[in-house]
Amino acid sequence: MATLSTTFTSLIAEALHLPSTAFDRFFDEDQQHKLKIIKYPDLSFLPKDKQSQQGVGPHKDSMLTSYLLQASHHRGLQAQNLSGEWIDCAPIPGTLVVAIGQGLEALTHGVCASTTHRVLSPDSGEGPRFSIPFFQGVSYDATFEHVDIPVEIMAMREEILRERGVDKRDDVEFTFTKGKWGHLGEATLWNRVRSHPDVGERWYPEIWKRIREEQGEKKDDVAVVERGNREGTDGWKSLGERIGVFK
Repeated sequence: MATLSTTFTSLIAEALHLPSTAFDRFFDEDQQHKLKIIKYPDLSFLPKDKQSQQGVGPHKDSMLTSYLLQASHHRGLQAQNLSGEWIDCAPIPGTLVVAIGQGLEALTHGVCASTTHRVLSPDSGEGPRFSIPFFQGVSYDATFEHVDIPVEIMAMREEILRERGVDKRDDVEFTFTKGKWGHLGEATLWNRVRSHPDVGERWYPEIWKRIREEQGEKKDDVAVVERGNREGTDGWKSLGERIGVFK
């Protein structure tokens, strides 16, 4: 799987009119990757107060690419399209589902958009769902920088977005923003804490506290925007004062 993943990212590089080795500097010579086996019990095995259809909430993977073998017949994996709709990724025998991570989106100036996805638990009586994801690792010490995407590729991206004529809707915030992080490892850790809040709160309480503070500020901004829409000029002036446009 390690060879498959690096071969795949080299093909992505070639598709972007880059050398096949364009992403090699982001990997360690003895790069570690991660693979795990996941079991999603059907709802009949869960306590009644925890019988949520959500097996894994909406999220984006951290690294460059990840590869999922859906090892049972169950549906449940869904990906979000640009319109914000959730699309079923039905299992197809002998295939892998490939997801683009936030790291690759950051490195390619957004040309390779990270995949927002989630998992729904099987209904009662359907039995457990099994999946085997492989997460391509990157060097945690790699500096946070872009690769030089050719101008024609960037122009192609903008043209496609204009033709679709939709504003991208996404249930998950993109967190791998250049300038916020010094290394890919730092951004990855924050993304993991954000995705697994119970673990993050226990082992990385300071990071979790800062994440909660950021989330609270964003909720406040959304509330102010909604108020601005309701109240007109005065409401928008309040937002301007908050972000420093009006003093």
